[in-house]
Amino acid sequence: MVSRWTLPALLLIVPVATASLAHAQNDVEAGPISIEGNVTIDLLSNLRGGIEEGSQTLNNVSVQVNYDGATHGLRGIKASIGVLYNGNKSFSGDLVGDLQGVSNIETGTEALRPYEVWIAKEFGEEGSYLKLGLVDLNSTFDAPGSSALFLNASHGIVPTFAQSGLNGPSIFPTLGWAIIGEVALGANLRLRAGIFDPVPGDPLRPDHTDLIWRKDDGLLSVLEIEQQGKSWRWALGGWTYSQASIDSLARLQSGNSGLYGTVEYDIDNATSAFLRAGTAQSDFNVVDRYVGAGIVWSGPLEGRSEDQFGIALAHVRTTPVARFVGLSESETNLEMTYAAPIGGGFSLQGDVQYVIDPGANPGSKDALVAGVRLSWAFGDD
Repeated sequence: MVSRWTLPALLLIVPVATASLAHAQNDVEAGPISIEGNVTIDLLSNLRGGIEEGSQTLNNVSVQVNYDGATHGLRGIKASIGVLYNGNKSFSGDLVGDLQGVSNIETGTEALRPYEVWIAKEFGEEGSYLKLGLVDLNSTFDAPGSSALFLNASHGIVPTFAQSGLNGPSIFPTLGWAIIGEVALGANLRLRAGIFDPVPGDPLRPDHTDLIWRKDDGLLSVLEIEQQGKSWRWALGGWTYSQASIDSLARLQSGNSGLYGTVEYDIDNATSAFLRAGTAQSDFNVVDRYVGAGIVWSGPLEGRSEDQFGIALAHVRTTPVARFVGLSESETNLEMTYAAPIGGGFSLQGDVQYVIDPGANPGSKDALVAGVRLSWAFGDD
């Protein structure tokens, strides 16, 4: 267990160390090593409805060290190693009772974990590559575009996929081993495939780092095709859990599968709209249908060209088994948010969410949530 002093120490040491390195690198030619990261703090309040009214503070600290082998004559070789820290506070779990997750940095478990530890080889000039290591599935598959502005977790990865598996797929905050590849099929058309450990981490000990890929657990396979034009993008993907050994708990997910898709369109230079959807098999999952949509305006105020304002909807339908054990038939989240850079890599984001029929606590009233996110991104210059 990480001590209660870990976060304050990281919040002090990481910024100082990174600022020192960045200052040193400004005076010399860029080398093969780069450092980037993010410190995020959410201050959220459940104003009414849900489980109970109240406020909570969530935090997330990530640091990633990247290596580019070109400087050493290793053309196309790249590597990365990172760490992630999260506190043990819970907002949706304790105060709202929703299924989708009001904040995409909430874990409810304090832990310091390895994150995004991989080596990759790029091929040719078209961006094809092969990557091996601890990989965040959502950084490659069902990766958000303009929907990344929103705090609700469903706008990052479709919940029909996120809630699959014994411990979720290899996504934030717990990653598993994977091998993924991407090839160009034509002009702006790309095909991605990945094989992942179907049980990342330890489902019984969420604060424990378990990097063992047990062969009896089978595989999680993902395939996605994406095409991008000048003002539009679409992607379609599918995932499936293979047959696991009869001695493995992962056998309970054998045959679980689903689909997801995304369409984005730039209405003009400052306005982007998106539509996302996902399905999953009713026999295995809590949620079997999802649809999300939203619109994002950049520079909504004169003189604030980097600000962003967005409104979005995220709707899930639960399975008959989930409703049998007491969950709501469906849950709908409405979100309005405004993000403003304030200099030096810092940004401030106000957010309001209205949760209709919080799924995990069907006896509660609709919840009204308001909060603010303070984040600092550093490196990656």
